Amino acid sequence: MNDRALRVLRGVTSLAASGWLALVGFSSACEYDSPPRTEIVGLVDGALTDTTVPIVLRFSEPISKDSLSIRVVRLDLDNEGNLGDEDSDDATELVEYFRHDPNEKIYTGGFGTLSEDGKSFTININSSLPVGPSLAVLIEPGLEDEAGNSWEVRQRLVFAYTVVLACEAGQGAPTVFPSGAYFMIANIEKPIGTQIQLFAQLEVDPETGSFVGQFTNADRLPGSSCSPACGEADSCQTIPMQACVLPSAKVGSDKEFPDFLPNAAPPTGYSFRVTGCIVDTEAGSVFLNAPADIDVQQPDVFVKGIKLSASFVEQDGVFVGTGLASAVDVFLGVTSAGVAEGTMIGRQIPPGEEPPGIPFPAAE
Repeated sequence: MNDRALRVLRGVTSLAASGWLALVGFSSACEYDSPPRTEIVGLVDGALTDTTVPIVLRFSEPISKDSLSIRVVRLDLDNEGNLGDEDSDDATELVEYFRHDPNEKIYTGGFGTLSEDGKSFTININSSLPVGPSLAVLIEPGLEDEAGNSWEVRQRLVFAYTVVLACEAGQGAPTVFPSGAYFMIANIEKPIGTQIQLFAQLEVDPETGSFVGQFTNADRLPGSSCSPACGEADSCQTIPMQACVLPSAKVGSDKEFPDFLPNAAPPTGYSFRVTGCIVDTEAGSVFLNAPADIDVQQPDVFVKGIKLSASFVEQDGVFVGTGLASAVDVFLGVTSAGVAEGTMIGRQIPPGEEPPGIPFPAAE
């Protein structure tokens, strides 16, 4: 993660603390009846494990029956965070697995049932959902409680299906997922929107699917790499075209790995060892690591229990994947900012195209 993004994270966390105090004072003077809040039952670290059981939504209070319009979709986002039906490109569309819309009388992909008390909704989907890629339950605007308090914006409940670390329990199986260098991008949505770019050097046992890897901070190319050179405070971008950009500029595609170099050296750089498992499924090779910690010296940030879960498939000769990113807690100095949640994309770097200096897994 670059320094500027982490400084922003620290500032927003401080503002959030001040805002919380103001909110406490406000609520004591004026009671606010919020629209019903929704959660996916059984979600652990943003994931479910059994694709054969229904998805159950739980509401904080009874809802109005005809106000619930939902879809279950694949979470494919552009670099602005838009879904296929939210951007300006008419050619993009949602990959939709289930839809329940009582207003338009549209029911596709299965069936849903609202409980008698109006506080839960069970989704039975006809086809098996993919394991690994990021998915979302979209709750369209209009969801309201019995008093008429309603949401005026679309809500996204992000989740994925994952697998247990079978190979760590001695139950692994052969995999086609290759060893080598990878470029990983974690788009964190909570506790604040930010992006983490990482290089990974993975050593995969093809017989068991177990792997050991070394993940290393990726920094943008220095401004001197451009011609003419950028200013000292800027970095050089070469993909999709040459430009001088801020070091904190987000990546729009995993194909932009040539614009980054590994930085493992403290105080601004960092590198950490991971272990995990690859499980081959019909939908692709599912990647899951055991929780790992990231310790950044400058600025002082500690990420506890980061996990990446993704499904990788071969495209044009390289493995590419999408999935979830999460962490148990993010500490800014000694202050907890809370659980981290987001999505990730990854790409195998073709042999010979790796930037120099990506560290190999450190010894235990």
